[in-house]
Amino acid sequence: MTFEGIQLQGALKIMEKLSALTFQKINRIITSVDSQPMFDGGVLINVLGRLKADEDPPLSFSQTFILKPLGSTYYCQHDIFRLGLHDTS
Repeated sequence: MTFEGIQLQGALKIMEKLSALTFQKINRIITSVDSQPMFDGGVLINVLGRLKADEDPPLSFSQTFILKPLGSTYYCQHDIFRLGLHDTS
């Protein structure tokens, strides 16, 4: 998983990062979802939207991930999440 430019590998590292996030309440507003099938049965998915954490103003975000088949279900093989922060200086 890549979260805000930091690469994390393995379930333990990913759970440590997600558990360390300090917000108490989060709201997601999905603007669009695009998906493409992959030759090996996987699915590439891109999500655009807005994320509001606690009382902070909403921020744009992009999330791209790959779902891979595993029997009759899917698992997330890769995940990239980025807030839409822009340097305005």
